[in-house]
Amino acid sequence: MKTDHLLVAAGLATGALATYNPTCANNIVTYWGQNSWGGAHLSDPANWEGSLGSYCQDATFDVINISFVTNFNLTGLPVLNHAFHCETVFNGTNTLHCPDIGADIKLCQANGKKIVLSLGGGNIYTYGLSSAADGQAFADTIWNMFLGGSSKYRPYDDAVLDGVDLDIESGEHTGYPAFINQLRTHFSAAPKQYLISATPQCVYPDANLGSTLSSSWMDNTYVQFYNNPCNLANINNRWNFDYASWDTLTKANANANSR
Repeated sequence: MKTDHLLVAAGLATGALATYNPTCANNIVTYWGQNSWGGAHLSDPANWEGSLGSYCQDATFDVINISFVTNFNLTGLPVLNHAFHCETVFNGTNTLHCPDIGADIKLCQANGKKIVLSLGGGNIYTYGLSSAADGQAFADTIWNMFLGGSSKYRPYDDAVLDGVDLDIESGEHTGYPAFINQLRTHFSAAPKQYLISATPQCVYPDANLGSTLSSSWMDNTYVQFYNNPCNLANINNRWNFDYASWDTLTKANANANSR
C-alpha cells in the first residue's frame, strides 16, 4: 500500500532536509516574493521578507516557489510581481528584469534547493488559459523566458528555474492540461529534470484546477489547508477537513511518484 503522498502548502518553517529529495514525504516548501508580512507592517522594514538567497543558507527549505507571474498577457510578455524585491523592467515592456534574483537562484540551486516559478496568486490578477492553443503557446513562452529555452527577455538572465507551480485561483482554466503537456514535451528533450506542481485550495474538488489535477502529470501538490472551512482548524471534523480525498487524487495521478 502506498503511504500518504500529499504535501501541504507551508509557510516559513524549520527542520527540513538540506536538499530536495523527490522520494521523501517531508520536503519543506515555501513561497517567496510577495513580502506578505511586510505589506501589513510597513513601518517595520527591518523585518520584511529577506532576499531569496537569504533563505538558502541552511537546511530549512527544500523548494522555494517564486511568486508570482500575475498577468499571462498572452499577446505579449508575461508580467511578474515580486513586491519590493525587483521593480526594474525591460525597456518598452512591463516585464521585470531582476539580475539580483537571478544570482540568488543560482546560489540556492548550488545549495541543493529547487527554485520554481509560481503562476497566478490569490489577488485579482489577469491570468487564465481559455483554450488548448493558449496553453501550448504560454508553455512555450514560459519555457523560453524562465526555463531551458532562450529569449531576448529573460527576467532572471541566464538562471534556469527548476519548474513551474500553478497557484490558480481565478480566470479561465481550460488550457492548463495542454500547458502542462507542452511543458513536458520541452522537458523530455532537456538534460535537466524539472518539476510541475499545483497549489489548489482545500475545497475538494478545486474549482480552478480540479480537472487539471485529475488528468495531468503532477510532481507535487501543495493543498492550501487554510482560508476555508476545510482548513487545519477543522482537522477533527471529517465533513470539513478532507485530506483523504486529496491523498486519493494524488495517488491516482499519472505520475506514480506524485507527492
